[in-house]
Amino acid sequence: MTESHITLFSSCLLSKWGFNDGDTPESWLDWCETNGIDHTKLKFPLIALVRKHLEPAIEQTIEVTKIGTSHNPIRALRVDGIDMGNVWSARAPAPILTPDCVTVPMSEVLRLALEEAGLSEAPRHQG
Repeated sequence: MTESHITLFSSCLLSKWGFNDGDTPESWLDWCETNGIDHTKLKFPLIALVRKHLEPAIEQTIEVTKIGTSHNPIRALRVDGIDMGNVWSARAPAPILTPDCVTVPMSEVLRLALEEAGLSEAPRHQG
């Protein structure tokens, strides 16, 4: 049986609405529930996942930036030296990034979430 995982799509770096518009993926919430982990005590580590797993895998020269917004908080600022500002809101065509996606095991998602929270073990549901 394969371990549950999160899939990060490269194209999400090119959209204001990418990565589920910045919302926590249902698959993470479901995995936490199944494993008795109190997800309300852990923030989904989207930015760390992108920086550690997706960004290094992309074959194009890419510059990623963190954005303070209620939408997708991490995007490609430049791809092969070209500004992506108009691409974010679909006012310009998006380049094709390769690979199309990366998958990250939920155990790694949990490790990054714990690291960001400064915890050594997952908070469990009480009761």
